[in-house]
This record gives sequence, structure tokens and C-alpha cells, in this order.
Amino acid sequence: MNNNRVAVIGAGMTKFVRRASETPGELTSYAVQMALEDAGLTIDDIDCVCLGTAPDAFDGIHMKAENLVAGAGARHKPYMRHYVGGGTGVMSPIHGWMHVASGKFRTCLVIAEEKMSPCNPHPAGAFLTIFDHTTEQALELTLIHIFSIEMCRFMHVYGYSEEEIAQVSVLCKKNALDHPAAQIAQKITVKDVMNSPVLSWPVKRLDISPTSDAAAAIVLANEQVARAHCKAPVFIEGVGYRLDTAYWCTRDLAFPNYVAMAARDAYEMAGITRPAEQIDIWEPYDPFDYKALHHMNALLLDKSGRRTRELLASGAFERDGSHPMCPSGGALGVGNPIAATGLMKIAELYFQLSGQAGARQVKKNALRGVAQAWGDLMQVGTVVVMSSEGGMPRTTRWSRMKAQDLAGTALKSVEDVPNVKDEPDLRYAWDNGMALTTYLDGFKKGVIRGSKCPKCGRMMIPVRCFCELCNLHAVNDVYDLPDTGTVQTYTISRINWDSSPLPEGKVNIFAVIAIDGAAPEMGLVHKLGEVSQKEVKIGMRVKAVWKPEDKRAGDVLDIKYFKPVSGKEGLDAKPRQVKPAELDSISAKPYKGRIPMKYIYTAGEGGSRFWKDVAKGKLSGTWCKACDAVHVPPAAFCECSMTALDVEKDARALDPRSGRIASFTIVTEDRSGHMLDDPQVVVQVEFEGATGSVFGRLEAGSNDSIEVGMPVELVKTPKDAGPGQVAFKLLPPNARK
Repeated sequence: MNNNRVAVIGAGMTKFVRRASETPGELTSYAVQMALEDAGLTIDDIDCVCLGTAPDAFDGIHMKAENLVAGAGARHKPYMRHYVGGGTGVMSPIHGWMHVASGKFRTCLVIAEEKMSPCNPHPAGAFLTIFDHTTEQALELTLIHIFSIEMCRFMHVYGYSEEEIAQVSVLCKKNALDHPAAQIAQKITVKDVMNSPVLSWPVKRLDISPTSDAAAAIVLANEQVARAHCKAPVFIEGVGYRLDTAYWCTRDLAFPNYVAMAARDAYEMAGITRPAEQIDIWEPYDPFDYKALHHMNALLLDKSGRRTRELLASGAFERDGSHPMCPSGGALGVGNPIAATGLMKIAELYFQLSGQAGARQVKKNALRGVAQAWGDLMQVGTVVVMSSEGGMPRTTRWSRMKAQDLAGTALKSVEDVPNVKDEPDLRYAWDNGMALTTYLDGFKKGVIRGSKCPKCGRMMIPVRCFCELCNLHAVNDVYDLPDTGTVQTYTISRINWDSSPLPEGKVNIFAVIAIDGAAPEMGLVHKLGEVSQKEVKIGMRVKAVWKPEDKRAGDVLDIKYFKPVSGKEGLDAKPRQVKPAELDSISAKPYKGRIPMKYIYTAGEGGSRFWKDVAKGKLSGTWCKACDAVHVPPAAFCECSMTALDVEKDARALDPRSGRIASFTIVTEDRSGHMLDDPQVVVQVEFEGATGSVFGRLEAGSNDSIEVGMPVELVKTPKDAGPGQVAFKLLPPNARK
């Protein structure tokens, strides 16, 4: 028996919902509890924990991996976080696989969590920060814009119509009708997709997956543990992960080479030489319907795209077809809580290959499947190949699973539950360095600049001081280029960066423009102007329209837009070598920016009970049978035993006058570093008969002496004060023991 083989032996997940009442930690704990139960293990049997969660900006919690330690069951265990945007959920099992396959650990708990709903007005706003702060953020792009740009290019190169692509959305949403966690499962038609509101052409509302809150978890084990605890272990046979450059305007967006390279790595490890024949189930990442086809081209290692088109046209992607694709319902049907989406797909292969998919079970006798995820600026590819020894359809907890069996409470509005509102002041001043300073100096002078690699000869935009293709070879030669180019792809957008609609009748046309004199397909993204929606086309020649010289600030907005030009204007212009800009305190001034985000955090099950008590001047904890302790503040799970707790049934009253100061600090600044008018004392308070502590402000006079161990009383909050108002007061001397 090879102990370096790694298998999935258990899975758990919450419902996928638009807004969850539960906190991120609570969602994570529910997925972990279910995965452990499914594997027949306890948290004590877990040797290490891996957590995948995408940018902190979604949950609005800095270093949220550390915040999730308790809910992830990682207390006092080896614990590591990873994230590669949307590719995270399939990177998660790869990360866990490494720990077990290395032989260092026998078991690994792998969790992926995302709570996107705190980010307001829409989590799409968090994606503003993914773009280059100097060359792209000022255009106020969102990922929907560049997905649309990519979809347009994909349609142009492979000849797909919008109606053909819409079939994928129809398929996934139909498949999701049988998934217990599904957020937007529904029976729709191609006509429904086509008639749904246009967000940013060609992307329509039903072409895109929803934003979601959810957590998913799996248990990985070496072969010895797997065979001892699981009737039908599903082994990870191959893994692959590749990243392309963040300079996304430097390549043809029609084919995701980074996914194809990751797939080749995974296939080589798994011994797959003919993927179309040797893989039975396909779970490509499908945040948009075209993306499933885009990724299938790469997973099939077919840049021509012919096989994917044939399979789509023949119905082979149906659950009872020869190449079932997204039998889970995918991101389009189950939901898309970014990191958790990919791990949901890994769980689906576990269910399918071990015969536990129930109504979703594919018709064919499936022995091998592939899951893939994608992320960031068209640059991340993660691929996992899984196989079983033949899991016949069987009746298990998972095959019978219903939505009501899964945790996760959907909200119509966050205002329906206790919540905390916050608007952090996120301001930045980015240093541009030599290359970007030279690039922006060109804008101020009314020219577009590039730099030429002496090794490969590429003329690159924007100016950079290295070549990412030539082992970071130094690049020093800078050129003024023509301000003309060719439209490679485009989108006609009806939404802002935060997904809010533009004013009626207004659109923004964004295009990727290959600049004359640069390397083939090398260019930049910008707006088009002086052209109607119907006149825009790929291959159109355009020229920059500049602000007046005295209005230029040395940034990307010095170009107002690109307008169409006729004939071959600019094609004969030659790049002219210039000296890099001199770096001094003026030319290299910081590029200032602000990230405009707001957050609304739900208090969750434990927090809601806490605030209900405090509003009445009471305090309770939650009793855990497993560790025979009362946890304060109230908790929906025990981080020691990872067992579920009921904050109502397991509530134990505590004396709000029994607190003692465990520690304290005197705060003189607010969270943004601004001086407070009056210093505040923040205390950590422990209560008699309980495990844990509560933090809050101490209502004390300027002459009061404060010491560790002093008795305090929890103060009843004013009516409608809400979270953030925890306060204590010193007990009078005659009440102190």
C-alpha cells in the first residue's frame, strides 16, 4: 500500500445563498463538522488544516484566515492559507494533497470559505483593487467588464453565437435543480438568457453566476487511513497549477494557455494521454457560461476548439451524455462564493466517483473526473484529476441530502438581523518607480511609451524594467510609440465598477487596443469614443484623443478615449527611442488612490444571542457537552471539539456583575490613526463559571485607578444601540470582593 496516495474520504458544505445570516466562522464550522462526520473522524484525527479564501476585501476582515482559525478547526494545529482568486477552490485540495503526499501528515482538513455579502453596495466593487493601480484602476473597470471583453474575443475567434453559449447556462441551472446547496437552480431556456438584462455586452444577467456566501470542506487522507475509514475512497491522481502574467493585455484572450499548461501537468501525473477518451466527468469553472467552453478547450488540450463545439452541439455535455459537464450545476446553478466554488466541484467528483450523487449521478460508469478553477486577471489555472475503483450508485447520507439538511440561513436583507456597519477609510499613495514614471511622463507629453527587451525583441506596454518571458532580463530601452492601434476585442457596458447601472441611455465602450509598433497583440485597455455601439468591431483602427496639454496630469486619463480612424494611419510610424524619465521627488510623485468600500457584517447566531441578552442587561454563555464548559460570548460551535452548539437550547445564564478585568489598554487613536478627543479604556473581561472573554469599553472616570483583576459589570446597552457598543463599568467599592 502506497501511503503517498491521497484520497478524499469526506465532504461537507453549507447552502449557497446571496446573504447568509451566519458569520464566516460559523459557515466554516458547519462545513467542517459535516465533512468530519462524513469521513467518520473527529477533529482530533486531523493532522493539519488548509484554508482557501479569496481576497480579504470580500469578507472585509483583514487577515481573515487568522479570523477563521476557530471555525476551521485549526486551533493548535499546523494551518496554512492560500488564495489565487477564483482558482482558490481547486488550489485548496492541491495544497492539502501536498501535505499528505509528502508523508508528513496522514490527514488534512481542507476548507474553502467566502462570505461576499458584507461588501457593499456590491462585492464586484472589491474587484476594483485587482487592476493595476496606475494604468487601469482610473478607468473604473470591474471584472464583469474584462470578462465581457474576453467573451467577445472568444466568440470572434471560435465563431460562437450568444445563443450557442447560452445553452451552457440552461444546462447548469437545470443540473443544479438536484443539488441540495443550490442558490439559483431553475429551468430556463436560451430565450430567457437572451432576454435577460444586458450588463456589459455580450454578458447578460443569466450568462453570469451570482454572488454567494458559503463554505465547503473535504477530508484528505493517505491510502492507509482512507481504506480504513471509507468504503469508496476517491483518489487525487494528478494536480496542476499555472499562473500567467498580470499584464493581461499582452496576449490573445481567446485561449487560456495557463489552464492548458496546468491540465498537461495534471494529466502527465495521472497518466492521461487522451483526455477526451480517458476522463468521464468534467467540472470546468463556469462563473460565466462562455467560461465553461473556454476552459473545456484548454482541458481537452484543443486550441482549435472543434471538439468542444462538437460536444456542445451533440448534447454530449448533458448529465446522461458521453461527456457530462458540470453535473453539479456548477457556479451558474449552485452559486459562486469564489473560493468555495472550486471545492464544491471537487466534492462533486467525490460524490460522483463514489456513487453518492443521488439524483445527480451521471448515467455512465464513471471512473475518472477532472475539476478546474480559474482566477484573477485571466491568469490562474488550477486542475485536479480524481479517480475511483468503481463506485456503484448507492444510498448514503449524501445521496439523500436535501436543502433543509444543510446549514446556511438566507436573508432577504442584512437589516433583518443584528449587524455592524463600517466604512473604512482606505486611502493609498503608490510609488510608481522608474518604469511607470517614464510611462506616465509619456502621457503628459501626449505619447504612448513602450520598452524593448534586448533578448526577445518584444516591444512591451506599459514600460517595464524587466521581461517576464526572458528570466526577468533587464530592460532599459524606452521608445515613443504611435498613438494608433487596432481593436482586439471590446465590450459595451451598461454598469459601473460596482455593478450599479449607468444612467439610462449611457454606455461605456471599453476595448483592448493593440498599439502600433509594439509586439503583436500587445497593448492597453481604454475607452472608445466618437463611435456608435453598432459601428464598433474587432479589427477597427483607432487613434488616441488627448486632453489639452495644459490639462494633462501624467496619468492614463490624459487619453480621453480612442476614436476610429480610416485607412492605415499610424501603421507606417516608427518607434523613436527616448531617454527614461529622470527620477526625482516631482517626476516620481506617488499616485494617490482610494478604495471606496463599505461593509455590513451580520452578528451571526452567537452574536445575535449576545446582543439580545445585553439589550436586556443580561449575559449568557453556551454550554458544550463535549468539553463540559460554558463558552462566552455565546457560540454556535465549540472550537475545541468542533461540535455544533445551540445558542438557545444550550444557553447558560451568567451573572453580568461577575466580570473581572483580564487585561486592558488605553486607546488614544481611532482605527485610522486619528487622535481621539478623549482617551478610551478598552478591557478584556472574563466571567465566573465561563470559558472565554468579552472585549469592550470601560466607563471610567479620569481619576479611577484601573488594575487587572478588578471586578466589573456588563452595562445594558441603550435601546437600538446595536453591536459595537459593548461597555463595562467598575463595581462600587462596597461591591468588590
